[in-house]
This record gives sequence, C-alpha cells and structure tokens, in this order.
Amino acid sequence: MKQTIEEFLQSLSESTETSVEKLSKIISKIRPKSIRNKEESIENIEAMIQYLEAYPEFRESLSSEFNLWLIDSKISNNIASLGILSKQGFKEEISDRFYNKFLPQAPQKGDFSSLFAILFPHKKDPLWVNAIDDALWAKLWGILLYNETLHVKTKMYLYHQIIYATEILAIWIAAEEFDEHYIRLDRSLLTKDSAFIALQREISSLACTIQNEDPEAEMTKLDFQHIDVLIAQCYDQVNFLRKQSLNKGILVSLTYNLERLEQIIQRTQKCVQLIQEFETDSFYATLLPLFKEVVEKNCSRNSLSDVLNQNIKILAKSIANNASEHGEHYIADTTKEYIGMFLSASGAGIVIALMALIKITIMHSGFSPIIETILASLNYGFGFVLIHLLGFTVATKQPAMTASTFAKAVDRADTKRADQHKLATLFMQVSRSQFAAVVGNVTLALGVSCLIGFIYAQNHIPILSPQELQYYTENFNPFPGLFYAAIAGVWLFTSGLIAGYYDNRASYLDLKSRYMHLPFLKKITSQAMREKIATYLHNNHGAIMGNFYFGILLGVTPFVGHMLNLPLDIRHVAFSSANLGYIVAQGELSWLDFLVGLVFVLMIGLVNLSVSFVLALKVSLKSRDAEFGNFFSFVKLLFLRSKT
Repeated sequence: MKQTIEEFLQSLSESTETSVEKLSKIISKIRPKSIRNKEESIENIEAMIQYLEAYPEFRESLSSEFNLWLIDSKISNNIASLGILSKQGFKEEISDRFYNKFLPQAPQKGDFSSLFAILFPHKKDPLWVNAIDDALWAKLWGILLYNETLHVKTKMYLYHQIIYATEILAIWIAAEEFDEHYIRLDRSLLTKDSAFIALQREISSLACTIQNEDPEAEMTKLDFQHIDVLIAQCYDQVNFLRKQSLNKGILVSLTYNLERLEQIIQRTQKCVQLIQEFETDSFYATLLPLFKEVVEKNCSRNSLSDVLNQNIKILAKSIANNASEHGEHYIADTTKEYIGMFLSASGAGIVIALMALIKITIMHSGFSPIIETILASLNYGFGFVLIHLLGFTVATKQPAMTASTFAKAVDRADTKRADQHKLATLFMQVSRSQFAAVVGNVTLALGVSCLIGFIYAQNHIPILSPQELQYYTENFNPFPGLFYAAIAGVWLFTSGLIAGYYDNRASYLDLKSRYMHLPFLKKITSQAMREKIATYLHNNHGAIMGNFYFGILLGVTPFVGHMLNLPLDIRHVAFSSANLGYIVAQGELSWLDFLVGLVFVLMIGLVNLSVSFVLALKVSLKSRDAEFGNFFSFVKLLFLRSKT
C-alpha cells in the first residue's frame, strides 16, 4: 500500500497539472473503492499522512501550490454562504438546480463551491468523509497547507477572511430588522434596536479592533462573551417570532426565511468561535465539523429531492403548528366528553344520511357527467360546512385535525426521536374518541337512511333503481373498496392541511379586524353582534374552508377517474353506512348480507382513520425533524396502555 502511495505522489510531483487537479487526485486516492468499506479510506489517509511526513521536500512543493491557490481565492464569501438556504426562495432554487443538474456551471477560479464540486463529486462521498476521524483530517490538511515560506501570509489571510465573513453574516442578520413580516409579528422592532442590530454593531467593532491592533494580541474574553450573549438573544428573537406566528399567522415564505435566518446565526456563531480559537488546538475541532457539513451540502447542491424535502419540512412546520379547530377539541377523556362526542357525531350522521339522499337524487336526474360532478361536489362541500356550523362532528376528520397535538407530543421529546410514551397515550385517547364518533356517525346515518327509505317504500317510490341497487351493493366488495377508502383517507388528511393553511391566512390577514370594519356589517348589525360574527368567522375560517374543500375532493375524484380511465373512487364510512341503509330499505338484503355489509362499513372506517392518522403523524414528525422510533416498542406501549 505504502509503495503505491509513494509512486502516486512521485508522479504527482512531476505533473504539470494545476494545484486543484493535484488535490483532487489526492482525495481520489483516499476515497475507498467501495463506499461501504470505510476502513479502506482510513487506511488510505493514514498511509498518505505517513508518506508526506517522511518526505518534507515533496510536501513543501505541494503545500506551496495549495497556499498560493488559497491566497488567491475569495474565502469569506464561501464561508458565509456555503450550506445556507438560498435567499431567492424555493421556485428559483429548484429552477437553478434543475438547470445545473443537466448543464453544470463552469468551475470558477478561487471559488470553494467549485473546489468542493471537483474534490467530492460523488453523492455518497459524505459517507466516507464522515467516517474518517477529525484528527486524521486535521493532520492531513495541516501537512498539505503548512509551508515554511507562505505559512504566515496564509495564516493572516485566512484569519482576516474569517473576520470579514463574520461581518457579512452580521450584516445579513441586521438587514432582517425591518422585514415587514417580522415587524407584523413584533412591532417593538420599530421602536428599539433588536439583538440583530446590536450583534452587527458588536461584530463590526470587534473587526475594527482586530484590524487596528496587532492581530497576534489576545482578544479579551469580555468581547467574545458579549457577542455570545447577543447571539443567544438573536436565537431568542427568532423563537419569539415563531411563537408569535402561531397567533398572528405564518406564511410558507416566512417559515423559510426564519429557517434561513437561524442558519445564518448558527454560521455566525461558528465563525466567532473560529476567530476566538484561531491558532489554538480547538480551532480544528470547530473547523472540521464545518468542513464535513459543507462536503455534505455540496454533494447535494444540485439535488432536486433534497430541496424538495427541505421545503416540504418547512411547509409541514408552517401548517402543523396551526392545525384548524385545535386537536384537543377532537379528543375526549371523560365519560361526559365521550357522550358529548357520540351525540355530536350522531347529529352529523343525520345530515350525512340527507346528503347521501341528495346525491342519489342528483344521480337520478340525468345530468351530464360534468354537471353531475359539480352538483355532487357542492352537495358534499356545503353539507360538511353545515355539519361544522351546527357543531356536529365527522368522525374520520379527527386524526387529520390533531396534527398540531401530535406535533406538541413530538416537541416535548428531548431527542430527535418522538416521545413514544406521549404519542401512545395520545393515540389511545384519539382511538377511544374515534370509537364514540364512528358509532354515532354510523348508527344515525344507517338508522335515518333506513327510515327515509321505508317512508319512500310506503309511498311506492323506490329510492334506488335496479341498476343503482346493483351498483351500491357491489360497492361493498373489499377490493377495490378498501383502496377507495384509502383515497378518502388521503383527502381527509389533505382537508386538515387546507384547514391549517386557511387558519394561518386568517391570522395573517387579521380577518376579525377586517370583518369588524366591513361597511355592510356595520349597517345591519350592532357593535356587539358584529364582534361575535367577526370572532366566529375568524376562528372558524380554516375549518369552514377545510370542510368545503374536503367535499369538493370527494365529489371530483370519481369524475377524474372516469376521465383518465383510472380506478379512482372514494369510500367514506358515514356515506357507506347511509348507502347501506338505503339498500336495506329496498327489502332485498338478507340479514347475513346486512351483517357482512356492516362489517365492511367498519373496515372502511378503519382504513379512513388509519391513512389520515399516519399521514398526520408523518407531517408532525417532519415539521419537527424527528423520527418515529422503533415501531414494535410503540406497539408494546399501546398494548400496555390498552390494559389500563
């Protein structure tokens, strides 16, 4: 192995290639043949270090070239920006990545982004780079960059570039002082200097002191302690803005900017630490994690999936923090609350039986498919809105509406793993509440539809034609019925996201204040009545829109499936129970078939609930960058909870 390295470096010393090309070959020599063989990369770097230490003349020749390249590069810009979310936002970012993926930008002289793209061009390079201990990387870079002639010049250049990068980062932070979105969340930014401005002033003062004094002089600990305090205050300000956004509304763009601002503060903190530790043993301990982070970010610089996942997390965070109708409203703990949930769901069951009847009447009317779809969608949409306005509960909407409650349980965990004890307790609470709500929905929807059907039958008016009777009876087949139930589960989850989005919009636009000053309402209502109306519409804006769009999604799905010739339809537990009631009223269903149909209705409900629950939980975990943990340990906790 040593002989191979020796021959390699000997040929490298005689090469006329540029310093970057030589460095690229050194890294390639360290890279293992198989990414999984991390031990090989450790052996390679140790052999490289051993040979370079044994031949100082060769080492000096290489380090001279690398130092000249480094001095000629613009380090500060790269330190400040590499690995930070783009200022241009999601649309422009994904457009640039898409373009660069197929037609990469030409390497720029002195640009570290180009350098890292050449040195670490493979997506899986971070795996073996991270596997090598920081001490080995520190030793390799120390050997390659130390040069007797250029050492002092390179050292001073690097030192001042880190200082300049810190100044740039501080200016970026200070520039956020008068962002209109932040001012909306915290009006005090207009009347006093925030920690953002104070940090910029302190870092600027520190930079001037360093430039005017002997750079070798030890900086007082007090200066750095003050900066550390201001950085902590900047973090506090960002957290305060996030908390304010829960009440005053948050946009995806605002969540993105807060995420970016936090990254800039973190990079500033690292740069200040590098200045403080410059020429100490702990300097590399701070620098090398940054080096590995930049390698990882650079390897995914043109990854579309990476930027999508990053923005999905931001989107999840902006929605899960503000789920409509508050998850706690859908969770019952006491016997009184269970009875209340059952009665509320029973009221919804009555309305759903009537909605199913209207849907059957629309199908009877002989409209064209597009008109039939529009009317059916509006029937669902306005029906669900009516259920909400009456204070009733649709059982299957519970999991979708408790995303924010799951998020709180995840948030209380000390690690990046979700607190499974709290999630298990919450799951059992939701499941028991769900049972009460499903029983209420199914019992009344089935009972009322049977009653309506019998009334029609007494008047010799069949609700279902023979063809419709056959169609609805076939709907109770498990396959593809359960697949259609899963589609309804996705729409239940989607309606929860829509409700969260519109709740955000209501707070962001301050709808209550707008309704209070609406000229029309001023003319016809008193101040007290107008305040009640404005408060209700503000607090229920997301729920109303979520319910309406849920109905629209249910209504258009079969039409889309018909147009695309795809097996798309929906099965919802409450509507399926109502349809079962109308079939029973025709008098052509045996008791055995009825029981089989009832079991299938309950299976539909289980699929509806499971799909929406899993998706809601996934959003909660995504929004907190947390992991679910071991599934079997969670099942064990559920078993223990079920016995209590």
